[in-house]
Parts: sequence; structure tokens; C-alpha cells
Amino acid sequence: MKSKSSQKEAIIVPHTHWDREWYKPFQYFRANLIKLIDRLITINRKQDYYFMLDGQTIVLEDYFEIRKENEKELLELIKKRKIEVGPWYVLPDEWLVGQESLIRNLEISYNLSKRYNIPLMKLAYLPDQFGHSRAIPQLVADLTDFSGSIIWRGVGEEIKTVPFIWKGNKNSIKSILGIYMPFGYGNAAHLTDENVEELKSQIETCVKDLENFSPFPLYLLMNGTDHQFPKEKISEMLKEIKNENLEVKLGSLSEFIEKLNERMKKENYVPAHYAGEFRSSERAPLLQDTYSSRIWIKQWNQKIEDLLVHYAEPLSTYLSYYYSFKYPKTYLNLAWKWLLKNHPHDSICGCSIDQTHEEMKSRFYWSESIANVILENFLEKMALDESAKPKEIIIFNPTNSSEPTYFEFDLPLNFPIKTITSEEGQKYTIQPLYSSQEKILDEKMKPFMLKSGLKLLPGRKIIDDYINEVIVNKDEENAICEIKIICGKKPIGELDIDKMKKELKEMINSGKFKLFHIVATRGVKQKYASFAPLKPWSFTRFSINSSIKTNEIDTTTQKEFNVTKNAISNNYYTVKFKRDGSFTLYDKKTKTEYSLLHQFEDTGDRGDEYTYSFIGPVKTKLSKIKRRIITKGEVFAVVEEKATFKTFKQLDEKREKRIGKTIIDVVTHFTFYKDSPRIDIKTKIFNTAKDHRLRITFSLPFSSKKTYTSTHFGYIKRNSYPKETENYVEKPSGIQAQKRWIRVENEKGEEAFTLINKGLPEVELVEGSKLCLTLLRSVGWLSRSDFPERPMHAGPFLYTPGAQEENKSFEFEYSIVAHSKNESIVYSDNFSENACLQPISIVVSNNSENKKIEPIITNSNPFIRISSLRKKDGAIIVTLYNLSEKGQETTIQVPGTISKVNQIMIDGTVVKELETSENKIKLSFDPIEIKMIKLD
Repeated sequence: MKSKSSQKEAIIVPHTHWDREWYKPFQYFRANLIKLIDRLITINRKQDYYFMLDGQTIVLEDYFEIRKENEKELLELIKKRKIEVGPWYVLPDEWLVGQESLIRNLEISYNLSKRYNIPLMKLAYLPDQFGHSRAIPQLVADLTDFSGSIIWRGVGEEIKTVPFIWKGNKNSIKSILGIYMPFGYGNAAHLTDENVEELKSQIETCVKDLENFSPFPLYLLMNGTDHQFPKEKISEMLKEIKNENLEVKLGSLSEFIEKLNERMKKENYVPAHYAGEFRSSERAPLLQDTYSSRIWIKQWNQKIEDLLVHYAEPLSTYLSYYYSFKYPKTYLNLAWKWLLKNHPHDSICGCSIDQTHEEMKSRFYWSESIANVILENFLEKMALDESAKPKEIIIFNPTNSSEPTYFEFDLPLNFPIKTITSEEGQKYTIQPLYSSQEKILDEKMKPFMLKSGLKLLPGRKIIDDYINEVIVNKDEENAICEIKIICGKKPIGELDIDKMKKELKEMINSGKFKLFHIVATRGVKQKYASFAPLKPWSFTRFSINSSIKTNEIDTTTQKEFNVTKNAISNNYYTVKFKRDGSFTLYDKKTKTEYSLLHQFEDTGDRGDEYTYSFIGPVKTKLSKIKRRIITKGEVFAVVEEKATFKTFKQLDEKREKRIGKTIIDVVTHFTFYKDSPRIDIKTKIFNTAKDHRLRITFSLPFSSKKTYTSTHFGYIKRNSYPKETENYVEKPSGIQAQKRWIRVENEKGEEAFTLINKGLPEVELVEGSKLCLTLLRSVGWLSRSDFPERPMHAGPFLYTPGAQEENKSFEFEYSIVAHSKNESIVYSDNFSENACLQPISIVVSNNSENKKIEPIITNSNPFIRISSLRKKDGAIIVTLYNLSEKGQETTIQVPGTISKVNQIMIDGTVVKELETSENKIKLSFDPIEIKMIKLD
């Protein structure tokens, strides 16, 4: 209902939308950023002028690297709120980054605000994201004190007014104020700063456009757009505008929301409520096919997020807590910052020029390297002393699942082992895999080179290892001497290094050898695999059994597991491969046959980096199929399938048909477990085609109009296809973003099917019964406007040959589970985490030092999931969330040395102190609620 008040008020917000990199690389745009902020400082020396720097704080780092001399002056303007920054470090894409990345994005921005002693904008400003995740109201309501969120793309006809109440789920207790920008973040970007009358007319037109969306006459005019500089003359020109019914002023988003809340309270106005995500293309292009543009970006990002969240941080926390090791805070912060710099949508979505994405690789490499170093430090600290005898295997489970899962461990070659036994006394089968000898040096040297090298060897240490044994093999007939050096992370026994060097010099001086082959290794190890239940986010111990007594029976050996290259059967399913490369699966639990699984689908794509545009014909047939068993044992088996895929080479010049011929080589490994319904699949291809989309499809024997799809902090129930409408800016499609899994249930029966992915976010349920997972999309243009799905540009018309991904190798990992829909959503989530996050193993002796490790946190309710376990400011921080759409209660247990437990927000503000009793805390969670817990 409209307000009775006739007095109109418009707030003009001067701002810029700062894509850090896009159709130009970062340094080019940074040069313009320097000019923009220089100008802002100059303007504010002459007049009071407000400007908003796009809700980011990274712009401060980018600026101060070049203009350190202006730091004090700029920070003073921010403190006076003449210039507004934050709350984000970078404006992130919402679909392709992980849930913890959203938290760390805000957290790093808070850290900057403390460092610079500046305020941040308390508003989740998300002006140009390609749709909006339901995680935003979750995150804002549960973990911040923000006044709301401002959004644009993805909002459809369901939102009628600028203000609305936004909840993550219809059952959510908490909600936030949503602010919808009907005409985007630049609805007043065009305002002139040359002519007062023209300015007045433009403002009145903007106001008229907004009237149908405004419950009362208060209007938000966003005076800025992509990389726009300030128009400071407007400030003075407004004083000359005379309109008795319209008051116009420059102001901030915070000021607009404050006035909006005042109006709503004064007039008892209650905005309409909305629950869930925004994925509509009715009013603005959604651009969701960016989920598969430059797919390597998505895979790499997922890999690094997992390394940081599930390995580097929790393992460092355990080391710090139990062994008083210094937590690598600075390293982890640096790794996160490099990763977050790849999270703006033009970067992670793969919709920029080639150079922009090439520069992303360095950030990925640096972030990944830091995470790997931290992980290696943990393994080195916990590694068995090479002089000690292995007694136990300790397995770290980086998931929320306590279900049986696959893991690997190493033992010295020929070490006697038959089975492993859990702390509860249950024996588990092992499967030998392969032996390995890790080389750290392999060089062929002339005598003078070795002589010089010996001078550089002051002691037993070579690179990062110690020399423990030297074996010399002399081949005087061929004048070759092989020197084998056995190394280890720790010195074993005594070694007279001076004597060794003297003997080697004598061999060099003898003249009998023209070549010395130096091979340094870390010894020979045998890798084993097993399958057993593990404690979530903690360590599980297994003892090593070197023999089996006749009265001991390992129950796992009694289960069915029949394997040939064309058929596999266990207690859960029977799989039969077909001549076309696909396979059938019979689910023994639901007595259901899936007759066409794992079929390739290749279509032409005449679109661009933003939008897929179909062009046929469709290619599905594999040829020259060869299949063989490459691994078979008591735990699992692997069947390899090699094939070729004949398809079209590219589009013709008019982009009207597919032409040419090419062959894509395909190698797929199918992993079948003896004691699991899950099948893991790894497909390797060498892409030789252009202008195409390659998907893998799974046809279901039932149909559904709904999907259950994993998203940030849980899952969301979606329609498999958007509502039919004739009014759209970009043609709607069934493409959707997923995190680790998507689940389809038979609406009329008991069957369900879960498809799991590893860094492959694009999926679609076609006609309710065919799940399609996108592996690769190849296009050659940043933006085009000559195809029907989106007949307008989404960016500059620029050639991007790198986005074709031509003549590149790819490896894709995904898994399937056929099951009953009576299994809760936890079932799918557990299997996805087990498939994507492999446990870490440590072999130890049975000394008391390694008995220290106990769970830092245990959780009694499987619907309550741990999102992260880490340290911050000397305390342990645990983020948990409710996977369920219903309220849940749980009891968490913490170590006895924990004296205080607080519930906090991302910025560290204490929400409340939690009561503990015998180191246990009872927690109540609202539907899909997130909680952050601080353990001191």
C-alpha cells in the first residue's frame, strides 16, 4: 500500500562499481583506481563530498601499495564517513565460492578495519552478483550486525517493492531487510554534471521509474557504474534545483536504509516476506552458464578451499593445542588472501580476457603452496621416527561423516601386516596397493661436478633430509659409478660423513669413472588401503596386526564382491557395462534398475563466456572401447575404460552449424568398493574441439519436478526447471549451481539417486529424469549478442581464444550413489564428503607422546555439521550449522582444559556465554541456523 505522504525524497549515492580485473587485467584497472581515489581526495579538500567504494576494502590495499603517502588522508576521510568501504574484502561471486570463503572474506575485511582503525559499511552490498544464494540472509542474520543486504540480479516478479524481508528458508526464525534495486546499481549513473535543468529532468525520470516499486516516496538513486569516476559538480548543482514536491540530496546507502526504517515504522508498513535464493532471469541476465566457463578455475578453487578448511587449519589447530606448536596464523591469512583475490565474479566465473585468468594462476599456486607446506609440516611433526617400529595407524577424518570410508596409509616395505583393528576391537581388511621410492635427487655428474658438489656438503644434511646410508655400485667396465643415498627426515644411527667424502674423492681421482649417477631417495614404502568408520573432524586409531589367528574372522571378508571387467557386484548393487561405454546398475536395496548411466553428451555452443547457446546435432557415441581391470582386492576394484569420442571440430564462420571432425580421447576409471554403495568415477580427456559443451548424463528410471541440491551451509529444494514465462531478459534454463552434490527422489516410489562432484558446479535435471553434469564448456568470446538465449551484450565484444580450452588435458572426478529416499539428507551429505575429502594417515609407535590426540570437539547430532575448526586470536573457533529445515538440538563436548565457551559473530563480538557441564555444551539450532563458537 502506498504512503499517504506526498513529499518525495530522493537520495543520490555517488559510487563506483570496481571490477578489480575483467576486460582489462588488474594492473590496468589499478592505474585507474589510483586516479579515481586521488581525485576523491582532491575533491574533499575543496568540499564535503560522499563516495562509496563498491563495498570492498581490498581497494585500500591496492591504492596504498602505490600511494602510501596518501594513507593518512584517505583513512581520515573514511573515519569521517566521507568515503565508505566494506564490509567485504572483495565482492565475491555467491555460487562458486565456498561457505567458509564468505566468512573469511568478511573476517579479513574486519581485520583491515581494525588495522586502519576505520568503520565499515554495515550492509551486505551485493550489487552485481549473478543471482543470490540463500546463504546471504543466513550469514547476515546469524553472524553479523548488518542492517540488511542490497541486491539486483536474480530477483524476479515475486519481489514487488524495494524493501522486503528476506529469510534463508521458509522455516527460518531470523530474517534480514532486503533492498532490491529494480534497475540495477547504476540507475542514476547517467546524471549530468553540466546542466541543472537537464539534471533535474533526469532525477525526476529516475524517481518516476522507481515509483511502482516504492511503498512510499523515498527513492534510491545509484549515481555510478562500472569504473565510473565521481561527478563532484552534482553536489553544488543540486542546490539550484527547485521542486516543491521532491527533496534531493547526496547521501549514503546507510542513510537511505535509516530513513527507510523510519518510514516503515512511522507508517506501520510491513514489507512482504521472501524465503530462499534468487535465480530468475526475468528482469536481468542471470549469466549462470559461467558455472562452467574455464572449468579449471572452479576445480582449482575447490581444491584449495578444501586444503585450507579441511586439512591445513584443523591439523594446525590440533598441533597447536596438543603439542604447543605455533599456529601458522600469518601463513593461513596470506593463503586466504591470495585465494580471495580470485573470488570476484569476473575472475572465478571465467568471464574475462585470457590475461586476467592467466594471472589468477599465480594466486592459486601461492595459496595452494602455503596450504601444502602447512600440511607437510604437520605430517613431518607426526611422522614415525624411522628407527622406531610401526605399531599404530592414526587416521584424520576431515569430514562430518562417521560412516565407513576409504583411506590409505604407508608402511615400510615387507613390514608384516594382515589386518588392522579399531579401538573397539573390530578388525578390518587391508589391500596392498603399490610400493614407492620417493626420489629427492637423480643426477648424472662428471667427476669434476661431483668433486665440486662434495665441497658443498658440510654434513649429513642434503636439501631437507639427512643421509642415513650410502651404497656404491661400481661398473668399471663402462666407467660408471652409481651412488645410492638413503635419506630420511631424521638422522638414524651414526655416519662418518668425512670418511664417505674421502672415499668418494679417491674414486674420482682414480680416473676409473667418467660418470657418477647420484640417486637420493627417502626409502621404500608400501601403500595399503582399508575401509572403516572414522571419527568426524578427529583422529581414529588402528593397531597393526601382523598375523591372523584361526579363531578370528574378519566380517568384511564375508561380503559379496565379484569383479570382472564387464560386471561388478557387491551387497548393494550389480553393475554391467554396455557396448556403448555406459552401464546399467541394479540397486539391490530398492530393487530398481538404472539402465543408462554415464553417457556422454556433446553439443555445439554458439554463446559466450556468460551464456550457453545450443546448436546441434548432439553427439553421444563412444567408439574403440577397451576395458580392463587395473586394481582388484579385498577393499576395492578399479575398471579402466579407454575410448574415443568423435565430434565436430568447431562452428562455421556464420556460427550457424557445426563443422569439421575431431576425436577426443577418453580414459575413465570406475572405482567400486566392496563395502559401499558409492561408485567413484575419474574421467580424463584431451579436448581437441571448440565451440562445444561436454556433459556426462545419468538417466533415471523415475521422474521428479524437484531436486535437493547442496548449497552453502546445507541444501536447497529447487524446481528442476524454472517457471514458464514469456517475459525474460535471458532465456531461463534448468542449469543450476551445486556445491558437492545433487539428489533426485522418485515422487511416486522409494528410489533416490545422489550425484557427487569434485569442483564441477554446473548441473541440470533434464525433463525430470536425466541428470547432466557439465564437464567442459568451450567458447571463444567474452561477450556476443547474436544468439537467441541472450540477444544483448553482457560485457565487451572481445575475442578470448583461451576460453576454448583447446588442446588441453582435463581430469574430472564425480561419484554416484543409488539409494532409498528414506535415507535422510545426511546420507547424501556424508557420502559427498567421504568422496571428496580423503583422510590423512600417520603411522606411529605406541609411545605416550602420540596418545595425546583426542577430539577437540564431538557433536551428538548428525544434522549439526561442522563447517570449520581453526584458531583465531589464541582461541579455537568452531563454525557449525544446522543441515535440517527443522530445529535441532545437540550436545558438543570439548577438552577439559577449555574454561570458557562463547557464541560469537564473525567480527568477534560475543553473542552470549554458553553454559558448560562436565565439558559438555547443549546447543539449540533454529532451522538452517549457523553458529560460531569460541573455545578459550
